[in-house]
Amino acid sequence: MRTQWRTAIGMAGGQRLGIDYTSLYGHPKFARLDYDEQDKLLVQIQHIEAGALAAFNEQTHLEEQEAEQRQQVAEVIEKRAELSFLQEENQRINVRELMNVMDLPPDYRSDGAFVA
Repeated sequence: MRTQWRTAIGMAGGQRLGIDYTSLYGHPKFARLDYDEQDKLLVQIQHIEAGALAAFNEQTHLEEQEAEQRQQVAEVIEKRAELSFLQEENQRINVRELMNVMDLPPDYRSDGAFVA
């Protein structure tokens, strides 16, 4: 039954819904069992299915959390880079304003750098 999962594929990815029991009912070994043995086997398979679905859902949940954390880290890095750029730009503006106030020789202002 490990290859007999019904899945739903959507925009958010795939999700396992449960076992496709038609393949179980049509299997020759299952058909040879008497009804009581079929019921016992079916109950066992359903218990295994429930546990497997819980594990799959937990794994999916962890993957979603990791993706969300990666997105948050990317946003923090982007904001930090923007802040760093703005700080550097403000420093350049402050140096230009200082150079405009002070009457420096032209060679000090040629590259926009202030030499103390």
